[in-house]
Amino acid sequence: MATHHTEERDGKLRTTIKLEPGERVALCRCLQSKNFPFCDGTHKTLPNSKAGPAIIEALREAQGESEEP
Repeated sequence: MATHHTEERDGKLRTTIKLEPGERVALCRCLQSKNFPFCDGTHKTLPNSKAGPAIIEALREAQGESEEP
């Protein structure tokens, strides 16, 4: 399950999202989601909005490969 953490750095918010291999999430780009940073479909109710979600998928680790060198 995707988890996220938001912190302030240099006066700006920074969000880190961790995904499991193969997990897929829709990230909000309209900035109006009640479930931000994840999309909840609010963009569909906004007049003249062309901002849909950004779909992000974590790659599955290839067999025999690992993250550490």
